[in-house]
Amino acid sequence: MKQPIFTQRQRGVTLVITMLMLLLVTIVGVSMIRSTTTDERMAGATRDREKAFQAAEAAVQTCLTQVKVNSFAGTKLNPVAAISSSPNWEVPANWSNANSTEITFPPNAGDGPDAVGLAAWPRCMVESLGAGGESYRVTGRAVGGSSNTEVILQATYSTE
Repeated sequence: MKQPIFTQRQRGVTLVITMLMLLLVTIVGVSMIRSTTTDERMAGATRDREKAFQAAEAAVQTCLTQVKVNSFAGTKLNPVAAISSSPNWEVPANWSNANSTEITFPPNAGDGPDAVGLAAWPRCMVESLGAGGESYRVTGRAVGGSSNTEVILQATYSTE
């Protein structure tokens, strides 16, 4: 007995449809993995920046407190007078031991910055603004777990 014509045309169509569905599911799966990986990288970068921000804020607060009680032992820089020159905090050489102070956080200070998730201890720089009385600009610089993540914060203090 002969098979009806419409069943003969359908041979192999199921395989083609199945392969197309498998290709579609694979593309969706790969795009989901890429999206998840990107989201994870963004979350890690945000976490690293937050660590750097908190460390810079702690450095500014520590130095600001020392300036307020007149116990800051570091160098007090003068601000750059020329308009064409870069401000002190933008010059990488100024973040050396000569011009800035390293801030460590107890109780892990002896363990090093990696114990608190930082690539290096934050530093602060104090500039005397010389506006009559005692006016200072305190700048804090910190890096996160990666030295590529850098945050710089500033505060001013005046007794006027």
